[in-house]
Amino acid sequence: MLLSLSSFTQYAQIRGKVSNENGDPLIAATVIIEKPELIGAYTDDDGIFAFDKMEGGTYEIKAAYFGYDTTVVTVTVEAGNVKTLQIILRDGITATEEVVITGQTVGKIEKTELKTSVTEITPEQVKIIPSVGAPDLAQYLQLLPGVVFTGDQGGQLYIRGGTPIQNMVLLDGMVIYSPFHSLGLFSVFDIDYIRTTDVYTAAFPAKYGGRVSSIMDIKTRNGSLKKFHAKVNVNPFSSGVLLEGPLIKSKREGAGVSYMVSAKNNYIDKTSPILYPYVENNGDTTTKGLPYNFMDIYGKLSFTDGISYANVFGFKHGDNVNYKFPANVGWNSFGGGANFQLLPDGASAIITGNFAYSSYKSQLNTVDETYPRQSSINGFNGGIQTSYIFNKINQLNFGMTVLGFNTNYLFTNSFGYITSQEKSNTEAALYVSYKHVFLDKNVSYSTRMDKAFERVVLEPSIRLHYFNDQQYFSPEPRLRTKFNFNRFSLSASSGIFAQNILSAQSDRDVVNIFQGFLSAPERDSTNTMQHAFHGVLGAEFELIKNLSTAVEGWYKGFSQILNTNRDKLFPEDPNFILEKGQAYGLDVILKYATPNTYLYATYGWAKVTRTDAIRTYNPVFDRRHTLNLVAAYKYGRFEAVSENGRAVRSRFTESKWEASGRFTMGSGFPFTQTQGYTPQNNFLDNGSQTDYTTQNPALGTILSSDFNGGRLPYYHRFDISAKRRFVFNNRMMLELNASLINVYNRRNIFYFDRVRYVPVYQLPVLPSFGISFTY
Repeated sequence: MLLSLSSFTQYAQIRGKVSNENGDPLIAATVIIEKPELIGAYTDDDGIFAFDKMEGGTYEIKAAYFGYDTTVVTVTVEAGNVKTLQIILRDGITATEEVVITGQTVGKIEKTELKTSVTEITPEQVKIIPSVGAPDLAQYLQLLPGVVFTGDQGGQLYIRGGTPIQNMVLLDGMVIYSPFHSLGLFSVFDIDYIRTTDVYTAAFPAKYGGRVSSIMDIKTRNGSLKKFHAKVNVNPFSSGVLLEGPLIKSKREGAGVSYMVSAKNNYIDKTSPILYPYVENNGDTTTKGLPYNFMDIYGKLSFTDGISYANVFGFKHGDNVNYKFPANVGWNSFGGGANFQLLPDGASAIITGNFAYSSYKSQLNTVDETYPRQSSINGFNGGIQTSYIFNKINQLNFGMTVLGFNTNYLFTNSFGYITSQEKSNTEAALYVSYKHVFLDKNVSYSTRMDKAFERVVLEPSIRLHYFNDQQYFSPEPRLRTKFNFNRFSLSASSGIFAQNILSAQSDRDVVNIFQGFLSAPERDSTNTMQHAFHGVLGAEFELIKNLSTAVEGWYKGFSQILNTNRDKLFPEDPNFILEKGQAYGLDVILKYATPNTYLYATYGWAKVTRTDAIRTYNPVFDRRHTLNLVAAYKYGRFEAVSENGRAVRSRFTESKWEASGRFTMGSGFPFTQTQGYTPQNNFLDNGSQTDYTTQNPALGTILSSDFNGGRLPYYHRFDISAKRRFVFNNRMMLELNASLINVYNRRNIFYFDRVRYVPVYQLPVLPSFGISFTY
């Protein structure tokens, strides 16, 4: 033991962070050491790389990334020590036919990365598609494989068979309880402050928990450390402003204190009656326009020494809808938090942590309910993680998370029975994961930095999650793996998941503009926790240059789901009903990209079922077929400029001209057909002696016994957009954009209002013109 420890301390470790001049990490940058022998590594999602088992001595570290000049750093390290480097890459001019998105070259398989059921989204991808108003993350999410969007007005996002409450959204580690506005085309996030978004549609790793369907992990960028920058945009739907700059400048490049503030306001309720008077308000032909408005504010302070960092951030969101019929709804949300990452010099550990508080409150007033529905949730979440990188690509992560929240809910149904709950909850979890890459030294390629081929990638992990209010301990093993071959790879992932929180909505509601939160009821002889098992099989292919091809088959088994009992008739009836469910499907993804052309296509087949004590049925979000097509073309690059005697690319990497189109098609959603109508006579006053012949009762609906046995027509829509940009003195950019949503004015039905006997349609044709100014 003493000999092995002494032997280990003879080695040194060289690690560091690769970033741009503003301190933003560069993902999948290439870092190599050419002598005494060629070895290489790629940076991770935080721009970090590591070389261990190095002999003591002096080395030249070379770092390169698409669009940046290569940088060489000389470092001397002694045996048994750890040296941490800061490597900054400066903008350069690079000519290539390859396209890099989030550090990944389109058309090439990332052999050491486990990307099964994970989609990485960048702001550039969001901005390339036609959009309603300003580019928005919510509109791009509708293109992802396995994602179902039920409607433009009051619709929700469902991810591979999971309901919105089963999907967790994180903003720099902070839980966001209401990430989308009532006008479902808009999220609460400004795409201009987002750095990356990782959407785990199934079988997510052990560092995430507390949800049984999916995770959306959003990371924001830092404000500028060099100069003040601003962006303003205006369109018929909304306007927004983003300000950023240095607060304290440091003599050390890539270090200092910066700020960023974003605000956006939607005023479509004011502009739509004038610009779009033909749009019906939720099927009401007497009221024109769209009755939505919202406001989102976000701010961030960043502190960095060029390697380690700490951030403080906060937000405030508000949303109001005035349908008049059938309901009005409003909600407000606010919160704040902090996160950090430490790479202590002399130690090989990478330490990250976060702590945040978030609050949400909403109220719904409907014409057929005497009392308003009210719901609120507020709470904290935090965690700390320690990571180690071995042999350049293997990684060990372990950490803990804590979460606490309080829910308050009040609802009175049409029979006068009250459902109310006020409850506090705490949760805590420990997790550990280890990713190991098995090398096949009998296979080599002359173009590779290493002489061995990454044959197998294996990442077992486990999460030990304790739900205090339920006194329930949930061991949750997870496994992700990948098998690489020449020009294609096979991957698989699986896991067990548990959840305590549930929604005040019902999975059977078509329109969900009211977002209510509940805690699982007290555990008695029945376990009230929600559970799920996920399994995913995938394949990636390198068919032709610049074409990424992937196929994924997935399964989710929900062994227990809690739903609110909307049919409660008597006080002794339960507030909740237990259901089981399963969802499975197949997705095909094609992506082709060159510097001027972008083509994207997805096809998905899926089936979702729920089983209660009476029946097995398809929920309202069960869409069998989904097709998305995107095409974009860019033309004209802004000329390189001279800075300090050297040629660098223009500060603005966008093209002068841009045109794009998008086609979306989906099969119809389930609904319960109308069997007939019957008078609702009132026998409460005189009982059986009531003279029903003199009453003038309202008509009640008789529904088919085949619950959700019908199907709405197919949904399809075609959108186009065009942009023209002008740059002045390499400091200012003016963008003019025009879009046409639903080009051929397809009347896509949202639902049929049985009370008024009128169909309610999705958005009609909507022309839009916008302008943005960046300084």
